Amino acid sequence: MTSVANAYPTKAFFMEMLTRDIDLNDAILDLLDNCLDGAVRQKQTIDQMDQPDYYLGYSASIDITKDSFTITDNCGGIPRKIGEEKAFMMGRSPNDTDGDELPTVGIYGIGMKRAIFKIGRAAEVFTRNDGMLYSVTIPQTWAMDGDWFFPITDLTDTNTLENGGTTIMITSINAGISARWESKDKLDLFIRDLVTSIRQSYSLIIQKGFQIKINGTLVQPHPVQLLIGKNTDGQTIQPYLFKQIIGDVEVSLAVGFYAPPPSPDEIDDENEMRRTSSEAGWTVICNDRVVLYNDRTHLTGWGEAGVPNYHTQFIGIRGVVVFKSSNPQSLPMTTTKRGIDTSSRVYSIVKERMRQGTQIFTNYTNQWKGLNTDERKFSTTAEPVTISQLLGQRENIENSFNLVFRSSKEGIVHMPKLPVPIREKPYRQIRFTKNLEDILDVVEYLHNDRDFIIAPSTVGEECFDCIHKQAKNRVGD
Repeated sequence: MTSVANAYPTKAFFMEMLTRDIDLNDAILDLLDNCLDGAVRQKQTIDQMDQPDYYLGYSASIDITKDSFTITDNCGGIPRKIGEEKAFMMGRSPNDTDGDELPTVGIYGIGMKRAIFKIGRAAEVFTRNDGMLYSVTIPQTWAMDGDWFFPITDLTDTNTLENGGTTIMITSINAGISARWESKDKLDLFIRDLVTSIRQSYSLIIQKGFQIKINGTLVQPHPVQLLIGKNTDGQTIQPYLFKQIIGDVEVSLAVGFYAPPPSPDEIDDENEMRRTSSEAGWTVICNDRVVLYNDRTHLTGWGEAGVPNYHTQFIGIRGVVVFKSSNPQSLPMTTTKRGIDTSSRVYSIVKERMRQGTQIFTNYTNQWKGLNTDERKFSTTAEPVTISQLLGQRENIENSFNLVFRSSKEGIVHMPKLPVPIREKPYRQIRFTKNLEDILDVVEYLHNDRDFIIAPSTVGEECFDCIHKQAKNRVGD
């Protein structure tokens, strides 16, 4: 007699492993991703994704209390056949090619279930597609049951999700999550953090018309902008732009200044600046979803291949690269959809262009060191332009901003002609750090007032000017 070894997974182990490595906010963003994928399937097109009102009319609303989490959208709902066969499976079948040929981000078939179990242990999913309304129940006792099925119930209520969409209501909130929502202050703090994550991850989508509400409050976008000047002498602030098609992935890239390069005084004390390093760096977007936000590490080319490590002097530099594909498996993102797959061939190709673009603006910043007053006549007269305008169709960009693309072997590129400083004499920057009390000693010596308000960099300049004057007088003796 032949015997077999039991290899069935336990539900408890499966649920624990599925949810352990994902942050709560990212789990909620997974649910929003499902809403957006539904909207894209309703639109049934990839060609119009660059349109400024692509998501107009679609929305999602999230309501959170200490005992429940609910998300409702009007994005078309889950077809009954999909609900029975695929939507609630713990992973995607290897034979399931989806066949959508649309720019969604669902790859592994775990996002919705992982999010539900991250938040709680029971849920009710109501969905209406093509006029058909039904519900799927995930009972609290499911983890202890032997089967892997969820019951489906047909519904006839004509007022529920009447325009098509889905509601997911999660209860039996996990203890660790419930503790974060147990009081109004704690819940308000969590919602503020969630709103920040949504603004960062979905700003582009919100600008294209999608509406997201959290406990009744509409989330506003956090638009990314780059500066473009209008000087007529050929020297002006412009971004570096690049477009390429790699296999079935369409790539659009823009990097430049979103604000003027900082002065030495601003670099000395970033805390006093109106902007911080959190606004600088590279943002990576896959099918309109942000998977990496304002990164300033080697992941996006900083500190590699001639590009310097990020420093406060580069605080005005910002870049965005957008990957779009009807095959989400080709996109360079991790399973959580909130990180970069560094092994991706597509990403390694594009990263070279990201480094090239970054280096253009770090070089510019270094060239103008010590000449900030002269530089500001270029950067402060440039005007902000939204990143979506710079990542659109080539013809629109060239006609709207008088920028010219040229063809390269990889794709098309706009190489900015940035202003170059005129130096009658060679300049070098002098920077050093001294104890604050010692600096105040020098301030008192120079101005007879220890409390005289002056930037440390200016103290250094005055010291140099004083010694330089003495040196010139000695040379003249």
